[in-house]
Amino acid sequence: MLIAPKEDAWSPLPFSPHIIGFSPSSTPLMSKDPLTQRQNRAYDFIEDYLDRNNRPPTLQEIGDALDIASTNGVYKLLRKLEKKGWIEREKHKARSIQLTDQEQDPFGVGGGPPNLPIVSRTHSEQSEQLRDNPADTLSVDYKLLRNARDPEDCLLGRAGDDGMNEVGIQKGDLLLIEEMNWDDLANGILVAALLQDQLLPREYEFANRKIHLRPAAPHYAEETFSPTDSDYHVIGRVLGLIRTL
Repeated sequence: MLIAPKEDAWSPLPFSPHIIGFSPSSTPLMSKDPLTQRQNRAYDFIEDYLDRNNRPPTLQEIGDALDIASTNGVYKLLRKLEKKGWIEREKHKARSIQLTDQEQDPFGVGGGPPNLPIVSRTHSEQSEQLRDNPADTLSVDYKLLRNARDPEDCLLGRAGDDGMNEVGIQKGDLLLIEEMNWDDLANGILVAALLQDQLLPREYEFANRKIHLRPAAPHYAEETFSPTDSDYHVIGRVLGLIRTL
């Protein structure tokens, strides 16, 4: 069941999206603590390693990937991820890391058209293939697309970090995105962009012939780049998000 909130029901910043998806459960929302940029890199490496190898990485492998010289440094980083609720580990076991959330679609097939693709990880250089191999699809009621210029330009993608946690967007939230060219976007709105193979929600600004993607959370860096930079691709504006209870 998807429920659209009242207009302007929640707007801590002018570009903030509405929370548009809820489960009918009465269970309180279990939110994980937000990750720093370095912690997010570690989590993404562990997630990718599990996908590729069907087993978790060792401390040494994590250290090599993140340029952490000592296994003690990796251990401290994993303790923080565990304390924040993102991973679980068994003591005295080399490959014991488990993710607490596999980001599975909680809504089933949904209740109405259109059927939007949930995009999988795509490198910014292959942004034209964003819709080609979706991780899944989700039927979304037309009412949730009332602010879109063209519902057929809409898709879904998961927030890749906690860079906009200060305005209520958490890593793993399912974002409703309308694909638009970067030069059609207004300054100050919330957009989704690919930074290499990460999908990131950010505040958008174009100034001095550069695109600026600004996070709201501390400890996350602003990204500034040329529109022709192949490491970046602005997908479009964020219309809302879907989260489970």
